[in-house]
Amino acid sequence: MRYFTFENSIEPSVVGNDYPQAYKFIKGYEEKAPNALFSLYKYYDSFPDYEPNLDGIMLAGYAKLTDFVSSAFSGRIIIMSPKAREVFERYCLCPHRFYPLGLYKRKVKYDYFMFFIQPDCSDFVDYPKTTFLEYNEGVFPPRPIDIESKKDFIEKREKMYAKDGLSHTIRASEIAMDKTFNRDLDFFGVYWIGGTDYVSERLKDEIEANNLSGWIFEPVTNLIVE
Repeated sequence: MRYFTFENSIEPSVVGNDYPQAYKFIKGYEEKAPNALFSLYKYYDSFPDYEPNLDGIMLAGYAKLTDFVSSAFSGRIIIMSPKAREVFERYCLCPHRFYPLGLYKRKVKYDYFMFFIQPDCSDFVDYPKTTFLEYNEGVFPPRPIDIESKKDFIEKREKMYAKDGLSHTIRASEIAMDKTFNRDLDFFGVYWIGGTDYVSERLKDEIEANNLSGWIFEPVTNLIVE
């Protein structure tokens, strides 16, 4: 199975002349309410027991509607059209929720969805086979460091934080997944160790076959799934 990463398109012919496309709330949206969009930011490894109120996201004046909409909000918050949701639901996805989202262009409301994900697959990384680099402020290039397990990774990284704050950290430059990883997954991430979101080739092909707009794909070269 081949995998791809994705980015939001910045091509004006696709997304218009405003980027990101969605960047603020409509007038009257209570952004500080306990069930507003920002309330989701504290859910790193679970989902809320309520449905968030997302009826109030403003599309920039010169932005076009696309199936995947770039936003100024957290990267774990993906805005997609009903057509995109239909495609995604046919595939094997990491833990997720689809929440209704009201997307407004001027005074016209479009019924979209937030794809809210808990994608971290760091428990299924083969740590001894993964390449890790130690990043030190003022030291270049980063130096390789051996990591034997997730526990070892956490302890070594926390030790660096305790010593030098955020000036030192560890990230994976090449990620190897172990035998327990679910190879049927079509959308997942490995955030904890410095990875990103990954899309399977079959899901990417389906997105392109359905002419879903707003994303561009690049083949992954640093993910090993045997």
